[in-house]
Amino acid sequence: IGMPVEGDADIQVALSEDEACAASAGGEEALCALNALQLKAAKLAADGGEDGDNAEEESDACSAGLVGQIRAFAPKCFQDCPQMCGPLGQAITQFMRHGGAAAAKPVVCAHQSQFGCALHGAAQHACAPLIQKAAKFGFQLPSSTQAFRSQCR
Repeated sequence: IGMPVEGDADIQVALSEDEACAASAGGEEALCALNALQLKAAKLAADGGEDGDNAEEESDACSAGLVGQIRAFAPKCFQDCPQMCGPLGQAITQFMRHGGAAAAKPVVCAHQSQFGCALHGAAQHACAPLIQKAAKFGFQLPSSTQAFRSQCR
């Protein structure tokens, strides 16, 4: 069961908030964007869009919920590395509900092989916009396998 069209538009607006928040001073830009996304995640969870049937959610992990919205920033990345969709959904939930990057890091580190796909071959170029967007939200993603391993120690 997908989100209503109105919900998709709301989340798309929230994901673009980092540009709307650009006028904020200093580090307030990222906080502004994070706040917008947290509000949208809470709305999604309240509407039942985050905790649906697990079998359906797993089969549609790349196009459902916030992962589906994030996919729009780098669709080729998700085509090249679909194995990271499920873990990305888990990391987003931790990020939004439990304390930002520090809460998401254990999920990302527990799924290094899935996320590592984004650091190799054609996927590396395709995933670069996603890595840059994550940095705007305060989550610095590594740009190499060695940096990834080091970050997860």
